[in-house]
Amino acid sequence: MFDRIRDPWLRALSILLVCIAGLYLAGMVWALVLHLADILVLFFAAWLLAFMLEPLVSLLEDRYKLRRGLAVALVYGALLGTLVAAAIWLLPPLINQLVAIALQWPAYVENVGRYFAFWQGELAARGVNPPPELWGNYQELLQRLAALGGPVLTNVVVLARSAAALAIDVIIVLVLSVYLVLDASRITRAVLVATPVSLRDDVRYFMESVRQAFGGFLRGQLLLAVAYGLGTAVVMTVAGLEYALAASVFAGLAMLLPFIGQALALVPPVVIALLLQPGRLWWMLLLLVGLQVFLINVVSPRLMSHTVGIHPLLVLVAVLVGGKLAGVWGAVFGVPIAGVLVAMVAFYRLTLEERRQRAARLPGAVLDDSSEDAHAA
Repeated sequence: MFDRIRDPWLRALSILLVCIAGLYLAGMVWALVLHLADILVLFFAAWLLAFMLEPLVSLLEDRYKLRRGLAVALVYGALLGTLVAAAIWLLPPLINQLVAIALQWPAYVENVGRYFAFWQGELAARGVNPPPELWGNYQELLQRLAALGGPVLTNVVVLARSAAALAIDVIIVLVLSVYLVLDASRITRAVLVATPVSLRDDVRYFMESVRQAFGGFLRGQLLLAVAYGLGTAVVMTVAGLEYALAASVFAGLAMLLPFIGQALALVPPVVIALLLQPGRLWWMLLLLVGLQVFLINVVSPRLMSHTVGIHPLLVLVAVLVGGKLAGVWGAVFGVPIAGVLVAMVAFYRLTLEERRQRAARLPGAVLDDSSEDAHAA
């Protein structure tokens, strides 16, 4: 179109108008995406859940020769039953523990004050006198901590009220995920039918690589979070500390976050130990840090390399590079994206015949006749 415009100024103006229109359209699309962000998040969560549960559905189909609908019903029924049982078993004591912490907060802070006053006297008896400014700042800090009891109780009440809304979102995600898993082969065939024949093997392999990488990564992250949550509960139980359930649940959820998650996971057990049993703080903190080092530096790279299919060193590199390029989200999804890239690079290093053979072994490799006829029509 621009080649037909001979006047250079008119041509430049046309290009500029097209760029302005494109930017305006992009802004409108972005505003629409932000307006629908909550709905898109539900679809994204359902998409990720479908990736996680697809291997179980395929296992029931292949090994026990069940129909896909029945396999999906069994897998999602078991998941729903697990969520309901966890909510009935964990949610009431969790809320009770949070309420107890909020109600007893001033007494716990006073206990910390007595503990540090004891150590101040011990240091003074040995000729060690901290600066007065340090002690004054410490007293101010205790007063601020004591004032947190009210906000903590308020947040617990808000959390209890928002549990119903969260349950509705969970049900919506489960329903969407069921449809995605049920129609996985149909969606794959529709995408392949709309793809040129020469590119079908590439698209098929890419879709399967995305499914395996993201599903394996999410399952690995969930296993690590559960392992650390259980480890936190065991350490706190051995230390004789209360509120192990609240601290371990928070610690497990925090471990899903890269970088800051490890520090956040230590906060509840450390604060509880400081408030209730300050003398047991140091060895408990040492055990929790040791557990984190073991899980993050030993178990996590090997687990991710097995579930995602890349080298443990590349797992660490993917987390660091993803965090550098895209912040928290880049660190979270850097590993599965790296897994997809590695799989595609390995795929393109094969010959055309080897690509066809490998793609033919993937799910959805054979298109049905109706799809082919529709494509030809």
